[in-house]
Amino acid sequence: MTEFDIGEFYIRGEAREVDGEFQAVIVMRAKPPLSAVTYHQVEKDRWFKSSDTAAVAARESAKALKLAVDEGALKA
Repeated sequence: MTEFDIGEFYIRGEAREVDGEFQAVIVMRAKPPLSAVTYHQVEKDRWFKSSDTAAVAARESAKALKLAVDEGALKA
């Protein structure tokens, strides 16, 4: 599992199963001393038939988010 550092959080992409189908999610873990972990669906209402396909989509989205942050997407 690869986590990316995006400032106040570490992020990673993974698949999450819900009722036999799979979502691609980005997991955001707050840097210590905080311990909050949140899950954000990559594409609203997009479901995958296998966990492998969802995991690949999630990892690609996490990489894209990391790249956007590195390029200044969060700067005003």
